[in-house]
Amino acid sequence: MNLSSLKLSMHEINVLKKGLGFCPSSKPDYTNIHIDLFKFIRNLKLKKFFHNKPDTNKTAHTAPPTCNQTIGDLHDIHTVLSLDNTSSPTPSFDELLVELNVIPNLDVNSGLKPNSMFVPTLLPDNHIDVFYQAVSTELYNLEDKKSTCTHRPSNNLNSEGLRALHKLSICPDIVIIEADKGRNVVVMNRSDYVAEIDRQLNDTEAYTLLPSNPLSNITNMIRKKLTFWRNHCLLTDLEHRFLYIEAPRAPCIYILPKVHKPGGFPPGRPIISGIGSPTEHISEYIDSFLQPLVHNLPSYIQDTRDLLCQLEDIDWSEDFMFVCLDVSSLYTSIPLERGLEMLQLTLSTRDATLYDHRRMLLDLTRLVLENNVFLHDGRWYRQCQGVAMGAKFSPSYANLYMGQFEKKHLWSNCPLNLTEHILYWGRYIDDILAIWTGNVSDLNILIEHLNTNDFNLVFTHKVDTTKIEFLDLLLYITDNKIMSRLYRKPTACNSVLHAHSAHPLS
Repeated sequence: MNLSSLKLSMHEINVLKKGLGFCPSSKPDYTNIHIDLFKFIRNLKLKKFFHNKPDTNKTAHTAPPTCNQTIGDLHDIHTVLSLDNTSSPTPSFDELLVELNVIPNLDVNSGLKPNSMFVPTLLPDNHIDVFYQAVSTELYNLEDKKSTCTHRPSNNLNSEGLRALHKLSICPDIVIIEADKGRNVVVMNRSDYVAEIDRQLNDTEAYTLLPSNPLSNITNMIRKKLTFWRNHCLLTDLEHRFLYIEAPRAPCIYILPKVHKPGGFPPGRPIISGIGSPTEHISEYIDSFLQPLVHNLPSYIQDTRDLLCQLEDIDWSEDFMFVCLDVSSLYTSIPLERGLEMLQLTLSTRDATLYDHRRMLLDLTRLVLENNVFLHDGRWYRQCQGVAMGAKFSPSYANLYMGQFEKKHLWSNCPLNLTEHILYWGRYIDDILAIWTGNVSDLNILIEHLNTNDFNLVFTHKVDTTKIEFLDLLLYITDNKIMSRLYRKPTACNSVLHAHSAHPLS
């Protein structure tokens, strides 16, 4: 879809139609091949080294933390052991806690840890090393021959396609990006793309312009927080090392154009790329504990298959209605304090012995939400309301927020007992499907009630008595049963990987 002022040639259009996942043929990168070979050999050695050995990760520690002795004293002991050169190899701080039976309960151990760099040596035989040497030698021989080889490997793009791809890649006036839904390729003027981001960042309720680069201060704050919770027995040493990113990269914002929306120039969905950001691993840690709570929500829809299983036993009546509700801009609409309050209520349903861990989760969540910073056009911003799309825990956090909304505004305080007319209510994050058995006027009262809330949520809705689109399905009625078929938006394109893409065959 071309939204730019650039007139595309037929060859450029054909290249773009192959999709952003299409890989052009390229010359062998022998450096990366050697790296991949080393990783493969390491995996073989690890499998051989740990074969028939007990899995130490499955050792259960069911006793709660015994923190009567101050953890600061234990750190002092560990420091003394580290300085004593005459002692045997110094145990890690985690190992010291294990010896003293001062370890977190397994129920609150995320299992997250830094990537291991261990490579087994001195194996009983050297078959793997012989194989490694043989393959490495062949690779070096291929590198030596490549300069004299007359055979030219086939290319999956012809000369016109290669020229078109090169021209598009160096054009400074356009941005080529995937659409928000449907995986369509969109070409935009760079000026329009930047202007749409600027328009959204001008919302002072959601974003704040910062005077300088905040990464150093945020990194120091995170280090102190993580050390505090580790010293209180709520993070293992491995978790502490995993969560702390010593040299983070700057998060950046980009948008996905909502070309499926009617009207003029499509708005963009803001995504903050948090890969390598200071809070990336903390977000993953939080999500590991929120995900199980999301699955327990009464309205939870995991995916299309789960939805169909929930609907298969419903017998349809002529006076029933399909109702689709959508929450407008859910992720950026959640107020900071209100969101944390609802998360605290959700976490309070856990085991009472996990009180300290609940305090830590809330503290880390606040840390992530208050330090959601990103770089755009040389300027630093902070998102001061809502949760960033792109953060690992964002879907779980938004799901639980919606769960508390349903509990307080739908199932508890609904006027005129209108919930008696809800035969089915299912939700996939911010998309809701309901089956309504009452009349239209009562439904309008319900919608008005849902839109009158202190959660800062705004609902739009759509009603139909015979069929409705929800997620990637078209639901319709046949013989008093709910049937379905695949639904694709008019702007959707084929998402199958192109057959000639330079991907490994599988």
